[in-house]
Amino acid sequence: MLLDDNEAKRLLEKISKVSSAESITLNLTGRNTYNLRFAVNSITTNGFADSLSLNITSNFGRKKGSISVNKFDDESIKAAVLRSEEIANLSPDSIEFMPPLGEQQYLPANNYNSDTESLNSEKRAVYLSNVIEKAIKNDVISAGYFEDETAFTSVYTSNGLYAYNKRSMAGFSATVRTKDGTGSGRFDKSYVNINKLEYDKLSDWVIERSLLSINPAELKPGKYTVILEPSAAADMAGLCINFMNSRQADEGRSYFSKRGGGNLIGEEMVNKNVLLYSDPSDPGAPAVPFNSEGLPRNKIIWFKNGKLINLHSNRYWAEKNSRPIIGFPSNLIMQGSDKSLEQMISETDYAILITRFWYIRTVDPKTMLVTGLTRDGVFEIKDGKINRPVKNFRFNESPINVFKNVIDIGIAEKSSTAENDNLQFSIPPLKVADFNFSSLSDAI
Repeated sequence: MLLDDNEAKRLLEKISKVSSAESITLNLTGRNTYNLRFAVNSITTNGFADSLSLNITSNFGRKKGSISVNKFDDESIKAAVLRSEEIANLSPDSIEFMPPLGEQQYLPANNYNSDTESLNSEKRAVYLSNVIEKAIKNDVISAGYFEDETAFTSVYTSNGLYAYNKRSMAGFSATVRTKDGTGSGRFDKSYVNINKLEYDKLSDWVIERSLLSINPAELKPGKYTVILEPSAAADMAGLCINFMNSRQADEGRSYFSKRGGGNLIGEEMVNKNVLLYSDPSDPGAPAVPFNSEGLPRNKIIWFKNGKLINLHSNRYWAEKNSRPIIGFPSNLIMQGSDKSLEQMISETDYAILITRFWYIRTVDPKTMLVTGLTRDGVFEIKDGKINRPVKNFRFNESPINVFKNVIDIGIAEKSSTAENDNLQFSIPPLKVADFNFSSLSDAI
């Protein structure tokens, strides 16, 4: 269920008047979500869901209590507010309590598009039928998912803050497998503006990749130069930002901890051509310009000219250490070049091309070592061309090493990852030296 700016504000003001707490924070979120699913070259489900939910946090001194509710009649609202106050009064003082924020200023939001909101079932079916018809024509098997959503988020505090953001997103993913079970291709794309979804090109690409990956050869595990397509590179960026917490660094629990105390901000850590930053108003990966507290998300540079520029933290840790508050971002953007993926391949004597990663898990947080698998197309590049498909690998690698060992950078594009649905990404393909494949995988 969607509420406009005025409707959301009136409802939140009404709820706040019921409160007897010393301070209160209200988070109201609503959404309308449509989806189509297909498998074995046939549409299987057509779904719709809507929701409207409220989280109430009541504070008495340093005590706080929270409750969520999805009923909005007067009786239910009063009961929920009272319950949050009861929880607060029963709770111990929070050592890291921070009072609700007052009025804030936000960057302009670019994460809504009316064409995405106005999609209908007929238009949605066009995207799916395109890849299904081409899969049938090429005698391969397709499966996937299309979802579009329009949603809003609003934050209200008793200290004078009110924030509202309406957003839209359309996502389309498809996996195409060959009938012999040895070839696979996959894409996963999402955009605020549905008109940016080049479904016809994506259908051709994913079928071509599935056929190209038939009967993969076996290569020995080891360290290779790799070209990470944007999805794989985005996973590395998303993992990296997860480790970039200033408190963990200051307390000596992080790769970014400085020997003897403190953190490594200002130290050279990655390739000098890596510029990684966040900016919710950037058209390449627009995002919500505030977090659940109503804290602004501004443009923040993470790496520039090889140096670590910032680490993120919550309000408590930032204020305790007299630092600017830099919250966790809502997007990650890496500056690219004007070089296409095809050009990067043509300029490569030997490397492994990786389409995407899957099932990435942390091995050692202090060294940022992670492990995961390649999926849906791994190829040997030889003398500037894709030479042959190769079997999937398990890798043991650190995302910070990936960015340290960057050799070349391509054109940045809107990307989706295997492991992070909470961030929007605009990331280029990367050529990286000494990527460590630890073993082979029989997965397709």
